[in-house]
Amino acid sequence: MTKNEMLKLNKDERKIVSKMFWRNQYLMFCTSYTKQQGITYGWLMAPFLQKVYGKDTEEFYDAMGRHLDFFNTAPAMNGFISALTLSMEEENKELVDRGEFFDTSAIPALKTALMGPLAGIGDAIYLSVLRVIATGVALGLSEQGNILGPILFLLIVNVPNMLIRWFTTVVGYKAGGTFISEAMRSGTFAAITKGAAVLGLIMTGAMTAQFVTFKTTFEAKLSGTTFNLQNVFDSIMPGLLPLAITMICFAYLRKHNRPVRALVAIFVLAVVFTILGIAG
Repeated sequence: MTKNEMLKLNKDERKIVSKMFWRNQYLMFCTSYTKQQGITYGWLMAPFLQKVYGKDTEEFYDAMGRHLDFFNTAPAMNGFISALTLSMEEENKELVDRGEFFDTSAIPALKTALMGPLAGIGDAIYLSVLRVIATGVALGLSEQGNILGPILFLLIVNVPNMLIRWFTTVVGYKAGGTFISEAMRSGTFAAITKGAAVLGLIMTGAMTAQFVTFKTTFEAKLSGTTFNLQNVFDSIMPGLLPLAITMICFAYLRKHNRPVRALVAIFVLAVVFTILGIAG
């Protein structure tokens, strides 16, 4: 299947993809500790399964049972999974009607196999890349009182989000099981995840250098020369103190400690260092 064929939809396909796209927006509407997004996933699939198998048929209830189990992935990436499973359900119906066999256990198995890798890709893209880039752009403008700050934040986060939701749903529905098996076999998923993670780390480093500021003002006369502590740190590595503070906070928060305690500690240390003439 060529790229154009994969993205091209006829009238009926566009109607199905559009409805699935909007229903996917509610994936996090009902979550639980036992099934996470499983209940909402079943609700999402219900009207499509009714259309495939008929309302109140035994096949419909069997299909609903397949889609009410535990499920958890990045919401923005679920369009691909839900569209792909619908494509497989349609394939199952066609084969059964022709008297051929289709292993329906492959459908929930594929869901389980996909939700982990796609969750990793989705989290890397949305949490480590888009949100970080949007925050970096918005903070600089917001500090200047520019209304474009929050507007650009919303646009940078949500426009790619919606585009990815739409096109992954289209690809999932059109490509069927062939695309995902080839992507896993070729290592495409691993490459995307690693690339997004690296980009997120680069943006985090850039934001640290831009927005975390801490310089020491300590100076002393030693043997007729002026000792400047900040020059010593700069000679070791420019931005060493802001980086050290960021990494200390990161290590503290990574142990699931309360962020408020870190903020209070930084505030207290800032006051003490200013009074002692170390910083200010």
